[in-house]
Amino acid sequence: MKYAFRPLIIIALSLIFLSGCASQVYHDYIMSGQIVAIDDQEVLVCVSDTDSLKEHSVFNVYRTAYDASVTAEGESGYTREFVGKIRLGEKKDKHFANAVVVTGDVIQYDMVEFADD
Repeated sequence: MKYAFRPLIIIALSLIFLSGCASQVYHDYIMSGQIVAIDDQEVLVCVSDTDSLKEHSVFNVYRTAYDASVTAEGESGYTREFVGKIRLGEKKDKHFANAVVVTGDVIQYDMVEFADD
């Protein structure tokens, strides 16, 4: 019986130790590349690190869409749709940069793919 609780204790301790760095992990792997604010054609983009990005670079913007009509087992109803392009502007700090919409209909929470065209 005492061995049954070991996996639970290990999981609980792991979660406690990982919570100290959770905000950075979330920022690097979940939020990076996300448009966090938009005002007309000007956007604020969250990036994991602006050091590797060059000002005036143009990047593709995608939106995740869900198609509820997908019925085949194992098929994903989620798709990534191209919605436009942004041009990176001034870096605000290590994690945020301004950008301008070049083409398309970009909205808050769209994802930016940081790969040069």
